[in-house]
Amino acid sequence: MDYKLDYMTRLFAKICKKKTETYVINRIWHQLNDDRVKFVVQQYIRKTQDKYALADLYLPQLNIFIEINEPFHKNNKEVDKIRNEEILQVTHSHLEIIDCDNPIEVIHSRISEVVQKIKEAIKEQGNKFIPWDGGSTLSVEYHQRKGYLKIEDNEYVHTIDEAFAVFGAKAKHRGFLRVAGATIPNKENWIVWCPNSVHRIWSNELSDDGLAIREYNKANEQLRKVHVERFTSINQTRITFFRDEDELGFRFYRFAGVFEINKEKSIQENKCVWECISDYYEL
Repeated sequence: MDYKLDYMTRLFAKICKKKTETYVINRIWHQLNDDRVKFVVQQYIRKTQDKYALADLYLPQLNIFIEINEPFHKNNKEVDKIRNEEILQVTHSHLEIIDCDNPIEVIHSRISEVVQKIKEAIKEQGNKFIPWDGGSTLSVEYHQRKGYLKIEDNEYVHTIDEAFAVFGAKAKHRGFLRVAGATIPNKENWIVWCPNSVHRIWSNELSDDGLAIREYNKANEQLRKVHVERFTSINQTRITFFRDEDELGFRFYRFAGVFEINKEKSIQENKCVWECISDYYEL
């Protein structure tokens, strides 16, 4: 199946139980009639270290969030206002709100306004607008052209080799096995790391807030201790792509941030505790 078709059918299947939201996003997609624009639903936004929000619709190429207030939202207007202000403060984005506690003709008019603003945003970018070309937004060339990695952009690569290639790094092999890390050229003690949460031997546990990864050998306590001693004795920085499944069920390696080891916690827990020091990396 064509990637874009597969993506959009999964997107609408994901939100099908939210009837009003599905109707509005469907109408935006068809009125816009421009499959160069990528739609992301339920976009994760970290507001503070321990708080996050899920935006109804996000257009990553334009940094536009669209909130769809269903009729029950009228009882939560003040909460919604605070939430939206926090999103804008954190993301420096443009926010459009479609209030569905209105007659359908009013809703349709508002949708048309939003679609027009999307078209104007594309026009304003001119040659800087990077079209969504299906899988190419996951490619090595896309990330290199873009010039930076940012967690909130929700971008992926298909494979470990592609993650390494973004940085010009090369994978080493142990027999038929490929290691999950590769040294970044000309950057001492910096590696690209692609941990896998379902590895047979190594456990890589990503915390719910995405701020820490605990890495350790599942079966051998002695090897675990040796591993911890090794990495607490050096200062290594890891640009991390975590093997993940996105909101639509596609499996990719997702940029999770830049991590460094917390030596004290690692020694206490006998696990390598890697903590996120940045959600952004400039290539």
